Amino acid sequence: MNELRVDREKCTKCGTCLRICPAGIIKFGDDGFPEMSEKHSGRCIQCAQCVLFCSAYADTLSFMDQGKIVRSEDIVMPTAEQAENLLKTRRSIRKFKDERIPRELFARIFETVRQAPTAVNYQPVRWVVSDDPEKTKEITNLILCWFREEIFKNPTDPGALLGAAMIAKAKAGEDALLRGAPHVAVAVVPKEHRWPEDGAIALTYLELAAHGLGIGCCWGGYLTIAIRSFAPLREYLGIGDDEHICGAQMMGWPQLRPLRQYPPRREANIHWL
Repeated sequence: MNELRVDREKCTKCGTCLRICPAGIIKFGDDGFPEMSEKHSGRCIQCAQCVLFCSAYADTLSFMDQGKIVRSEDIVMPTAEQAENLLKTRRSIRKFKDERIPRELFARIFETVRQAPTAVNYQPVRWVVSDDPEKTKEITNLILCWFREEIFKNPTDPGALLGAAMIAKAKAGEDALLRGAPHVAVAVVPKEHRWPEDGAIALTYLELAAHGLGIGCCWGGYLTIAIRSFAPLREYLGIGDDEHICGAQMMGWPQLRPLRQYPPRREANIHWL
């Protein structure tokens, strides 16, 4: 059970926690202090807005670790221009160094990624990450196996023709599938989860958090389709039939870095109401 704990010596009874609660389950008690009834506590989505917006620092929730809560005033925020530059300088990286990303940097990236928004704060995303470049190569081999199977089924299908080209490149020593990336990260959610878009949001957070650390990413389209289509690859990755594959990122240190930025883009297509 989620329990709202209020420090009565600090609480000013301002009602902010009542107004900010998206579930509307915090009310003033008979003593005038905010409370969450046991009857309604099951509707709490654990967003912690009641804690984060409390100006008196009086609220906490039973499931929260107080030692990990940081005051906003202690966080150094980027300027608007710095934030815009991080977003606008993201590039898809397709040439990677033969160098692993340290586990501690992965931990730092996922510490950011787990703050990604999810529907009703469900936090459904599970990650499969290849930490060993040799295992990433095995993933490439399994994608090639899938292509061979598709060619056998229907050799004139456009997908089979693409697969044949990928197999030919692999025989020539070129990895046109995962681009020689030492790592991949795959996001999955339970199939019964009604908002699989949560995985795409998390993958975007992953890419941007990695970019901030100088790590390159590229969305793995072939990998995503292969995982969805080829049971042996799902089995190798430990992905169950009850899970939806949201997408994947190839990850590693870039061989090259752009010397100029802001390539041409279409104007934003906006229908104003």
